[in-house]
This record gives sequence, structure tokens and C-alpha cells, in this order.
Amino acid sequence: MTYWLLFFLIAIVALAYARAGIRTTSAVLAAVVLFYGVFGDSLLAFLLMLLAGVVVLLPLNLPVLRQEWLSRPLFLRFKRMLSRLDERQLAALSSSGSGWEAQLFNGTPDWSRFHEHYSAQLTPDERSLLDGPLAEFCSRYTRDPEAGPATQARLRAYGLHGLAIDSLHGGRGLSALAHAAALTRLSASISRRLAQRVGATARLAWIDALQRHGTAAQQSQWLPMLAAGAHLQTAEAGDVVGDARVEAGPDGPLLQLELNVEVDADADIVGLCVDLRDPDGRLGRDAAIGPTWLLIDAAQLRAAPSRLRVGFDAVIGGGERIGAAARHAAESIAVADAVAPVAIHAGCATALALASGSIARLRLPFGEPLGSRVIAEEALATLAARAWSAQALATATARAVDRGEKPYAAAAFARTLGLLQARECAAAARDLGIDRTLLAPRVEDVDAEPDDGGEPTLLARPDVYSACVLRSHAAFMAALAAAQDPNPATALTRFDDALWTHVGHLFGTATQAFALGLTAGSSLFGSSTTEAQHLRRINRYSAALAFAADVALSLLARELGSRRPYTALRAMREASRRSLTTWLGDALAQLYLASAALRQFDEGGAHADERAVLELICTEAFAACEEALDRLIRHLSSPLLATLTRLIVMPLGASRRAPREVTQRNVAAQLQGDSRLRERLSEGVGLPADASAWPLIDEALRLQADAAGAEERLARQAAGRPPRHLPTRIREAQRDGLIDEQQARQLQDWLLAARRIHPPR
Repeated sequence: MTYWLLFFLIAIVALAYARAGIRTTSAVLAAVVLFYGVFGDSLLAFLLMLLAGVVVLLPLNLPVLRQEWLSRPLFLRFKRMLSRLDERQLAALSSSGSGWEAQLFNGTPDWSRFHEHYSAQLTPDERSLLDGPLAEFCSRYTRDPEAGPATQARLRAYGLHGLAIDSLHGGRGLSALAHAAALTRLSASISRRLAQRVGATARLAWIDALQRHGTAAQQSQWLPMLAAGAHLQTAEAGDVVGDARVEAGPDGPLLQLELNVEVDADADIVGLCVDLRDPDGRLGRDAAIGPTWLLIDAAQLRAAPSRLRVGFDAVIGGGERIGAAARHAAESIAVADAVAPVAIHAGCATALALASGSIARLRLPFGEPLGSRVIAEEALATLAARAWSAQALATATARAVDRGEKPYAAAAFARTLGLLQARECAAAARDLGIDRTLLAPRVEDVDAEPDDGGEPTLLARPDVYSACVLRSHAAFMAALAAAQDPNPATALTRFDDALWTHVGHLFGTATQAFALGLTAGSSLFGSSTTEAQHLRRINRYSAALAFAADVALSLLARELGSRRPYTALRAMREASRRSLTTWLGDALAQLYLASAALRQFDEGGAHADERAVLELICTEAFAACEEALDRLIRHLSSPLLATLTRLIVMPLGASRRAPREVTQRNVAAQLQGDSRLRERLSEGVGLPADASAWPLIDEALRLQADAAGAEERLARQAAGRPPRHLPTRIREAQRDGLIDEQQARQLQDWLLAARRIHPPR
């Protein structure tokens, strides 16, 4: 009997791992039972199994019974859950996730498609623009960093205001990948502030909305002005700054605006979001149309700042597409977020990392370099890893935009992870004392608030992460589409298909998560290379995330769909449960980051010298992912389900670990020397691998190398002498004949150059 039980168990596990459907599962189990009936040794056991199969599997294979007995009650509960959500939350779930994050979230990452779809490169024209006009602009600005009108004129002359605008309207027409590369170079070569001048998130969102939804006349009117550098003033994304009422005009309906906005002195164009009403039905629509985006000439608005009458040509899309831009505002903002903030952060972080690596080699005469201290290794490794991963993340999210995906999740990951990385980079730089050198402005750059004042934590954006998680959940989006079907019969059928297809998916992810939890860390079940091990661990956590998400969302749906009275206590519990989606989003973001790092590693030729930084990034990402899953499990409302989920997700217990010291030491050493790591970081932002972007550092390192011989000779001949004031020591050594005049001058020049970079406290 033991062998038969093992046989049944193997069949069930195989079916679950293959995520078989109801009919396939029923057919295989029926064959197993019949096989036991023929060759087994217990007629009673055969009859019991046959009876259980008829009672359980027969209703599941008859759609009429299955829908009436099982699917309909669950469908009614699901619709009650949706009724608990407000219109804004439902609108945020209007489209499902179709990108890489959706595959990771559902436990089905297709790596061949990922490598194929996320491998777009810059075109020759884009490369020539980056290496030509943009590089020339950065060089001229570095030599002559004028502010005000001169900088504006230069930006206009080089066409940098129109990077995201198509060439038909005077822009550069860059892809999202090239646009991100340009912003990265601007922030790395010059500053965050200048990069944000041409890549402000709000500005890019309005440009995207205008190019997607604007009429041909509107695009011809506004896009050339924006490409030429016109200042666009906008309110915070989604903020309604006034009301609009449709009224009769001499040549047709007009909009009567009542606004609460103060126009900036330098504004040329003003973007407004107003609440549009049509109480008299002049447009033949509902009285309450809702939020609408308008573009108005700033001079016109200054003349009538509170009450203004405009035609429908001010509405993006015109009278035919009223409200289209506002309805799709989240997508336009996501496109801007997926391109600009993370690219600007990548430039700032890379410039700081490269310069810090150079400064870490610099020392005063007879002193030790900063990089030789043990405490500096972790900080330098952090700077290198954050810069490398920021470049990988910026590239991945830009490619998602170019692929035509709706980059809601990618934008949320880019914005949030970028803010977290910026805080870590600034802290590491301060640990090294970089904020007390001439690189203090670079530390401020990387630690600066984003252009819209976003918060640096995942928990500060629960609505965004909740929407990203639910969009990425294939079964939820299929059930949502069924609930919105006006035909009750087809709605139930669609829900039934989604539900029972996902049941097989649930058992499959549970089996896969458990199996990979036991085997993913072992080289016996695949290649032992570093990247292969990281790939297996991503697959493992992807399956674990998919299973944990199903458990958490099922409990959340039960709370929302309950018939119990909606008391204040229950509302508090539901609010607490919704934080589960934040932790799911946190785990998903870390897997997305690790995937982007692996993609960048492969694109660089899988160079052996880059394995250390890849290991550092992935180790930290997996630890953060596991921590998020652990927090999720600890906050499940059912202790039994929490125990079962933990057993499946972490069968060997918590495995998160800190990066190895030898890995950190390796990365820190590569950041300070001529290495493949410095070369890749520099290529990503258009900077040379040495410190020539910061001439004083480059000069000080050259003087240090020239005077090293004189320093060594003096230290050897003056052994045993107590340390003295360095200028005095050099003069006395020259007077005593220990060094000649040329060597003394070399030491003095080195000392002066080092102190220009490290001012005395």
C-alpha cells in the first residue's frame, strides 16, 4: 500500500507542477484509480476512491453544476468586494499589466522572451546625437557654467528641450531609451537641476498626453513652443485647480472657467486640470463630464486669472475627445516616471560613485588613502552597486516604454527604488566624508528631492503599489473583466473560466515554490555559474510570490466581500490588510531590479570582473524580497494559512543573508582602480573611466603618482622621527639634504592639490 500512496502522490504533484486543468486532472486521476482497481490489493479502497472521485470531480467537470454550486456564490462575493472600492480605485485598474513584472508576479517568467524583448539598442542617429551635440553641450557647460538666459539659450540651440518631441514638430524624436540616456548624461556631467529642467516629470507627462490625445492643430501650436524651451507651468498631477461650465457662445459652446491658480512670471504655457460640467446638455452627454486637461497661453490667463472663457480648442483632444487626456493621465505620468526620474538618479549616482572611487585613492603625503580603511569598503561597494543597478533599472523601464507597455508598475518601481537608492548613496558618501570635499554638490544632487516631492518609501505609495499588484494578477484582471460584462450569463461563464483556470495555477505555483525552495540554492539541479544561480533564485521567489499573493488577496477579498456590517473596526482591519499589497509590490520590485541587473550583465558580455557587483546587487535584492514575503506571511489573518504558506514559501526557513565581505572588498577595489566595472559605469553615463571629468581630482592623483618616489625616500631616511606639520617637515627635509628642491616642490604641489579636494577642518 505504501508504494501505491507514493504513486498517487507523484501523480498529484506532477499534475500540480504542470498546472493541469480540471479535465486533464480528472482524466489522469481516473486512470490512476482504475489502474489501482486492476492491480491493487484492496477492493474497499478502490470503491472509496471511486466514490470520492465521482462526488468531487464529476460536478467540477459539468459546467452547469460547477457554475451554479461553486462559481456563482464566489462571483457574487467578488462583486460585493468590488462595490467596496471607489471609482478612483477601479479606474486605476482599467488595464492589466502585460510586461515583465506581470510574468514575475504570476510565477511564469519566460527568460527567452525577456532577453529578446528587452534588448533594444540605440539607433546610429541617437548614438550620434548623444556623442555629438549632447557631449559638446556638456563640455561647453563644464568649461563655462553660466546660469540664467545663457544656459537657456544653449539648451535651445542644441535642441535639448525637445528630446521627447517628434521631429515633425521641431524635437529630436528620441526613443525612451535614448531619452533616458540623454538625461543620465546631463545629470552625470553637469547636475541634477539642469537635467530636471529638460526632464521634469510633469512637463514630460503633458507632452506625452499632447502627443497621444491632442489634435493636429494643438500639436502644431504647442509642441514647437515646448521644443524651443517654452516654460510649461502645471499643477500637481491629477490636482483639479478649478471648475469649467459649458455655456453658449456666439460661434458655439464655450467653457467658462473658474480657477484658483497663480501664474508664474516666467510661464509661457499653463496646463490645467478642471472639473467639467455640462448642466444644460449642450454637448449631448452626461451633465458631469469630470476632470479635463486644458492648455492655455499664460498671457491670456494673466489677463483673467480667476474667470476666463475659452473655446474647446483649449481642451487636449478638442471637443471630440473631451476628458481623454485626463482619463489616461495615469499612463502619461507613468511614461514620464519610467523615463526621467530614474535616469536622472542613475546619472547622479554614477557620477558620485566614480568620483568617490577616485577620491578614495587620494591621500596626503605620508598618509593612507581613504579606500584602505576597512570601514570604507562597505560604503564604496554600496555606491558602486547602487550606480550599476540604477543604470540597469533605467534601461529596463525605458525599454518597457518603447515596447508600448503600460508602464504603471515599471514606473512605480523606478521611482520608489530610485528614491531608496538615493538615500543609501548619500548615506554612504557621508560615511566616507565625501560631503566634506569638493564633491559636496554631488552628494546634494543625489540626495535632492525629486521634482514633484515624492516620498522615498514604498509605504508612502500604497495606492500605486496596490494598483500595480492587482494589475499584474492575471486571474484578478480576468475576474474584473467578467464583473464588468453587462450580460449576466457570459459574465458568469467568464468568471468561471478564470476561477478554475487559476485553481490549477495556484496548485502549480505552490508545488513549484516548494520544490525550488528546496533545490534553487543547489548547483546539483543546474549550472553552477553565478548568473545561473541568480536566475534560479528569481524563479524560486517568483513562484513563492505568486502563491503568497493568491493567499493574501484571497483573504483580502473575503474581508471586502463579507456581509458583516461595515463598522469602523472592520474598516481599520481592511486598511491594515491592504498593506499586504504594498509588501507584495515591494517583493515584486526587488525581483524586477534583480532581473534588470542580470540583463545588463548579459549585455556586457557576462564579464567575470562584473560578477562581484552582480552578486552584491542580487544578494541584497533577494534578502529584501524574502523580508517582504516574511512580513506578508506574519500579517495574514489566518494562523493556519500563515503556517502553511510559510512552509511552502520557505521550506528550509529564512535564507536571506548579508553580502559577503570578500564581495564588498572586491567591488570597492574595482571602483578605485582601472577595472571593467569603472569602464561600464562610465560608458553608461558618457564619462571617461578616469577622473578627468573632475580636473582637480585628476591633477591631484597625477601629482601623487609623481611625488610617490620622493615620499618613499624621505619616509625611509627619516624613519623613527615623530610626525610633524607637513609643510614644515618638507622644508626641513630639503634643508637637511634628504630631498632636493625638485622633490620638495613635488611634495608641496601634491599637498596643496590634496587639500583643495580635502579642505582642512
